[in-house]
Amino acid sequence: MEVPNKDTWQKNRRYMAWFALLVMAIVTLLVIAFPNHIKPAESIIIMIYGSLSALVGAYFGFANIGKKK
Repeated sequence: MEVPNKDTWQKNRRYMAWFALLVMAIVTLLVIAFPNHIKPAESIIIMIYGSLSALVGAYFGFANIGKKK
């Protein structure tokens, strides 16, 4: 895969990872603040939280693999 502007591509990936972390923090705070309102959507929240954490983990994991080479 050839990236025309690698700096912009890396910056956008970094923004995506930080935004995912922000969403995870907001969801965590909402679950703590309003546990009764969150209960009906618990399975959806778990799926979203798992997907976002996998995205962030992959970003930081692949970033570290690139530095080792």
